[in-house]
Amino acid sequence: MMANKEVVVQKYGGTSVATPERIGRVADYIAKVAEDKNIVVVISAMGEETDRLLRLAKEVYGGEPPKGELDKLLVTGEDQSAPLLTLAIMRRGRTATSLDSRAIGLVCDPKGRVKGVRDVSKIKMLLDQEQVVIITGYQGIVEETGEVSTLGRGGSEITTVALAAALGVGRCEVYSDVDGIYATDPRIVPAKRFDKISYEQLVPLAGAGGGKLMARSVKLAEKLGVEIKVLLSPSFGQTTGGTLVCSGSTLEKMEGLETQAGIAVRELRLIKVSNIPHEPGMANQIFEAISDIVIRDVVQPPPKDQAEISLLCLPEYSSIILSRLHGVKESGAAGEIKPSDPLIVAGLTLVDTLMEDESGYLARITRALARIKVNIEMLFSSGIAISVVVKEESYTKATQALAEEFGLLA
Repeated sequence: MMANKEVVVQKYGGTSVATPERIGRVADYIAKVAEDKNIVVVISAMGEETDRLLRLAKEVYGGEPPKGELDKLLVTGEDQSAPLLTLAIMRRGRTATSLDSRAIGLVCDPKGRVKGVRDVSKIKMLLDQEQVVIITGYQGIVEETGEVSTLGRGGSEITTVALAAALGVGRCEVYSDVDGIYATDPRIVPAKRFDKISYEQLVPLAGAGGGKLMARSVKLAEKLGVEIKVLLSPSFGQTTGGTLVCSGSTLEKMEGLETQAGIAVRELRLIKVSNIPHEPGMANQIFEAISDIVIRDVVQPPPKDQAEISLLCLPEYSSIILSRLHGVKESGAAGEIKPSDPLIVAGLTLVDTLMEDESGYLARITRALARIKVNIEMLFSSGIAISVVVKEESYTKATQALAEEFGLLA
């Protein structure tokens, strides 16, 4: 019965269930764990299914589809994977049931921000029957309208954290294609793996594209007091080790000088807009045109007669931004602006919780990159993070140099 067994909330990403064979390995692992524990599983869509559906929607619509209809399409990825995993678990002799977000009352606002899990009674009833419960991730129900909504990229992690809190479970497990969170991308350099990492450090690291978790889910976990254990999925090998994401504070450490620097590496696009008239309202014409798109960073050097603005964005947004900028140019609303073609670059973000109190970080970063003759295209800092942008061909040796400088290599 549920009262006699520990409840474990697990999440498996798309790569873990990308093929029938991988689904089978996950099912083997869950069936084994379910011998001693009550298991609730949050599942993502198989492999690249969400991306495939998004491309299909754009092709059929001829552009960016309206959110309402697009969300109805995108959630079908999880609607498929949840029953498939359920069937695989049943094949292994365990009883299992899949539920969607409506069945557990996972409600959100119109932008996909979770407001709560209103009803876990059905989950508890199924656990009392010693069933494995599979929940569709990434989807919620807009409380005001009852319509389905996606929770944003990586939204299955949000589902997992919210569900763990609603069930009164203080920890959840996230299974991915790597065995924890590394000081930097282990595919680029042989980096250290963290045994533990604090919410405080992981939020900016995840926000810059590192750490394997979504920044929103880490913020929610900290708010709700849910620890996250990041583990290697059984789809890829033996599940051992891992990284625990937690408060990071202990009575023994207090404010002791203990640091775990980390570097996030992310592919970006750099678009420069030049020949902007140095007049009130000209920059606004540009930013109004792209106001619905997430811009990672903006740099505007001190203007002379004409101003220049540098925009950093994720690769998937570059074509639509460029199209909007050309629309502004053709309208003449901001004069004869000149948008550049997107330049492929890499953003490297160093995060260290001691950065606010310790000096010398900028000098060490620029010295390490100067030593290997890598030019910095952009540089900016905020709080406990410093970011540099380098050309695509330089990112590997730049990552190596910074990892060596800050002692992040295994």
